[in-house]
Amino acid sequence: MRLRPVALPNLPWGTPAPVDLYMLQEKELSLLFRSQQALAPESYDDICKQADRLYYDRDAQVNWQFLVDSNLSNILQTPLATEAKAAVAYGSAARKTQEIFQEFNEAGYSNAQDTVLALNKLMDEPDALESFFQLTIHDYYTYTHSVHVYIYSMLLTRTVIGSDNIPFLQDLGVGYLLHDIGKKDISTDILNKKGKLDDNEWTIIKKHPLIGYELLVKISGKISDEVAQIVLQHHEKCDGTGYPKNLTDSEIGRYGKICAIADVYDALTTRRSYKDALSKMAAFTIMQDSKGHFDQQMLARFIRLAVPFAE
Repeated sequence: MRLRPVALPNLPWGTPAPVDLYMLQEKELSLLFRSQQALAPESYDDICKQADRLYYDRDAQVNWQFLVDSNLSNILQTPLATEAKAAVAYGSAARKTQEIFQEFNEAGYSNAQDTVLALNKLMDEPDALESFFQLTIHDYYTYTHSVHVYIYSMLLTRTVIGSDNIPFLQDLGVGYLLHDIGKKDISTDILNKKGKLDDNEWTIIKKHPLIGYELLVKISGKISDEVAQIVLQHHEKCDGTGYPKNLTDSEIGRYGKICAIADVYDALTTRRSYKDALSKMAAFTIMQDSKGHFDQQMLARFIRLAVPFAE
């Protein structure tokens, strides 16, 4: 039998195994789950101590991603450890966000809402803060950046306004996740350019907040003032040197300021084609030194939130 691996977070825990699943240890293959046997969440931690993946017959046609994504809400209600749930949810959110950026329509907007609903619920669990800060990856892609910005922004938002107003947090979460949707049609040659952008390229980049706002209004019919803030203002700076409108401190909304902090933090701590990722502590230093760019109280709150998990 020829084998194909599947990572543990990519299994639909709490549902029946679609195929026989094996563990490989020291070249010894052992059957762990039979086809249609429940993938018991209680066994996740024990399996993790022995392996980070299981194996199945490579001739079997299994769409693991579809199984996880379509069962995500149920998976997140199982007794899986928060760390495991966060890994499953992060992978699903990244895949769905990539699909949204490839073709943004009503179905994509609905997917964004479902993704945020699942992630917001997960943030209420013990150890969620640590789990989310530790699972973000260091390589930059527009869709993973969007998920990171959602995570950082939502964690900060919850420290500012609490977690009781679930519908409001849901609305904000969609804004954070789709803050960069205006970049969906910008050439990767521009987005990943190693050298300085020329005037024309910079003009294109500076238009993406307005394009994103117009896309969201077109697809959803109407968006709240807070979501408009997030999408339109996440590149504004308190000293008036941001874009697209050169707004100053008093003109930038609370949630635009929060998203701006999350956006820059993730940009600094992820690897791009033209730069290495900075450590979290180095990113904090740069952001603190850019005194005119951020709301200082918000930035201080974010650093207090994140620093326990900095390497």
